[in-house]
Amino acid sequence: MDITLEQARVFDSVVRLGTIQKAATELNKAHSAVVYALKCLEQQTQLTLFDRSAHRNRTTPEGEIVLKYCRQLLTTRRELQDMCRKLKNEWEPSLKLIYDGIIDFNFIGDALFKLNEMQAPTEVKVLSAHLHEVEDLFTQEEADMMVTILPLQRLQIPSFRLKPILMHLVAHRQHPLGLVSRRARLTQADLNRHTFITIKTDPSHVGLGTELMKFDSYFFVNDFATKKLAILKCLGFGWLPDYLIQSELKSGALRTLKTEIDSTHTVYPRLYHRPEQFIGKAAGQLLTFYSKEKIS
Repeated sequence: MDITLEQARVFDSVVRLGTIQKAATELNKAHSAVVYALKCLEQQTQLTLFDRSAHRNRTTPEGEIVLKYCRQLLTTRRELQDMCRKLKNEWEPSLKLIYDGIIDFNFIGDALFKLNEMQAPTEVKVLSAHLHEVEDLFTQEEADMMVTILPLQRLQIPSFRLKPILMHLVAHRQHPLGLVSRRARLTQADLNRHTFITIKTDPSHVGLGTELMKFDSYFFVNDFATKKLAILKCLGFGWLPDYLIQSELKSGALRTLKTEIDSTHTVYPRLYHRPEQFIGKAAGQLLTFYSKEKIS
């Protein structure tokens, strides 16, 4: 069966307008050409599409189903035409963005929402990784841009600095460390007696006060949202970004621990991207949005 777009157009027009003559006028075709297209469509489908017993052409139940799919074909055709026009206007077919899981997804998502509002035809793929894995995944995916808190080890591509992220070493207020920290400064030995919750990835040096410490017990998680939930359930303590726990810090549900090491630390994300001559319009729009968040 080989139904053509022209047959679908004729069928849709006849049903919408009610008569073959009106359809012929709309399509700028001869009456006989419209009749022939409908006849070919019925031959292709081997179905009776119209109930011709009445004065007005009425679709049969089978015709209603065929009409539904013919209209889907016409919609797909229009979408393809729109896509081609936009691609001619330098929209790239696809775009890949990799970001470190410590980054607030609102920063990523707000820009993607703006891009969606523009009805960009570009297919966007967004992947999350942690620390050195961001650069590895960027290379593996041949991505267009990435946000990472670590200096690049292999690549030399343009970048700009984004707003800093403040990290807190925290525990729940009912956790033993949270209770002790209200009264006295915690030592490394105090910390060692409790479970340290951390992201499951190879260690990288970003300046956290716990990086050189060895703990008797570890709880490895895949992301900061899970880490926050684990800490709120008093399963251990660990580092969390300020934006993720502002309300809990304000209410006192979580406490920044008083320790002999630094219990806060600031990281400075950078957005890296392919040279501008190698990026398309969608990537350019994202860079324009993200550049509003850059700092000198």
